Amino acid sequence: MSGKVKVVLNRANVSKQLLHNAQLLDDVQAQVEGMAQVHKTIKVYRNEGGDRGNVVATIPMAVEDKHRGLMADMLAKVRV
Repeated sequence: MSGKVKVVLNRANVSKQLLHNAQLLDDVQAQVEGMAQVHKTIKVYRNEGGDRGNVVATIPMAVEDKHRGLMADMLAKVRV
């Protein structure tokens, strides 16, 4: 079977069920914190202000330049 599929998300429901889901954010934060242990300069924190919650990982540019793609690899490994 071939063809295109269109998925339409209800923004209010996505916001409520995913972006403000404490259990989901806890799980993502734990995964990112575990992977962040590969380098001591990677900082992980939770940002729940505004209209959505998220987990943020930061790394100094010099470290990212030296280990090109580290942050992208970390984020690609997060499973929901």
